[in-house]
Amino acid sequence: MLVDVHVHLSSPGLAADRGPFLSGEPGLSTLYGDPAARLVTTQELLRELDLAGVDKALVMGFPFTIEDNAKRHNDWILEECARYPGRLYPLAAFDQRAPWALRHSEAFLAAGGFGLGELCVYDEGLTGPTLDSLEALAGLCRGRDAPMLVHVNEPIGHKYPGKAPMEIGQIMELVRRSQGTRLILAHFGGGLPLLACLRKEVREFLDLVRFDTAAMPFIFEPRALRLGVDLLGAGSFLLGTDFPLLKTARYVKFLEATGLDPAEIAQISGLAAQAFLGL
Repeated sequence: MLVDVHVHLSSPGLAADRGPFLSGEPGLSTLYGDPAARLVTTQELLRELDLAGVDKALVMGFPFTIEDNAKRHNDWILEECARYPGRLYPLAAFDQRAPWALRHSEAFLAAGGFGLGELCVYDEGLTGPTLDSLEALAGLCRGRDAPMLVHVNEPIGHKYPGKAPMEIGQIMELVRRSQGTRLILAHFGGGLPLLACLRKEVREFLDLVRFDTAAMPFIFEPRALRLGVDLLGAGSFLLGTDFPLLKTARYVKFLEATGLDPAEIAQISGLAAQAFLGL
């Protein structure tokens, strides 16, 4: 089984003309202000899943700051995923700092949403009210037994759209405050798995934490994943493509280059997600 825990889907209106949606939406503008940044509709997503042999996918939108934009898009995500039960699983994306974020999340999960994500902030790190809001949302997910997928990124290296000024210590604080919640940290957890050799300081907090592979081919060498598996086991890592940023085929090549054995690759490609998410 192949499971992609990180794909983005656009409503027909947004995909056709993003311009009207960018005003007042700094998160969306950061990633999609460039007309070359691709947005895809449901049928385009399904074609990619079919071509790659992906059985199930967690589907998410974008970090809207305006409540009406978030509600409209997340309601649409709910409706679209309901058309493909057992294949597409809806997550709610929004600016987690918004005063309406908790209320919106409660309504989304009550309406049949699978979880929350991708929750992301690009203009600051995980500190202060941003971290407090994530802690509150993690508590909601814990009570509903719903997963939460959060954008994190590596603290060093080249700059790119969507890279936040984030430190490993901040990511670890999020992990500590989210204990008991099924937490998926995007983008290899910003490199946090490589610090799992700090046994008492890190590993004991990671039982309900998983790390997706989104954008790893852009950022990490394949051996980073090999090292992560050596430290935490293949079951800690989940295939996430960040589609349409990258296609599944790119990750197949990346996984092959890690030197992992077929059983480990099978875990990362879907078995671990199936077990962790109850798919």
